[in-house]
Amino acid sequence: METPTTIAKNLLKDITWIDELYSGSIPSNVEVNTNKNTVLITEYLNEPSQYANMEIKYWLVGVEVQIFYKLDGDDFQNHELQVAKLFNDNRWHIDTSRNRIKDPDTKQWTKVFYFSKNLEMEEGI
Repeated sequence: METPTTIAKNLLKDITWIDELYSGSIPSNVEVNTNKNTVLITEYLNEPSQYANMEIKYWLVGVEVQIFYKLDGDDFQNHELQVAKLFNDNRWHIDTSRNRIKDPDTKQWTKVFYFSKNLEMEEGI
């Protein structure tokens, strides 16, 4: 079974306005680039969620999706709606959608989503 961050990254990989897409962490050798839209996906939830006949039937996973917009970016709302709709269309629940904030150091606008999904356990695991 793929990790939650891999599943989420595969959902986002074809979005054209995302210039850089990372999962887990941004590599230390990557410099902050305020001229690119960067997305970081991290895991925030990974636990059993439903049982039947003393067996785990579903596993609840969740990802945090952080968007760092380029300085001259615009159309934030449509970008965010696209991401939310993509996850929703793929049976993820939107747990939290934080307000956009401006990073005091880089002056970039940032947005954070939390998505979760119940994965059905495969037989034989």
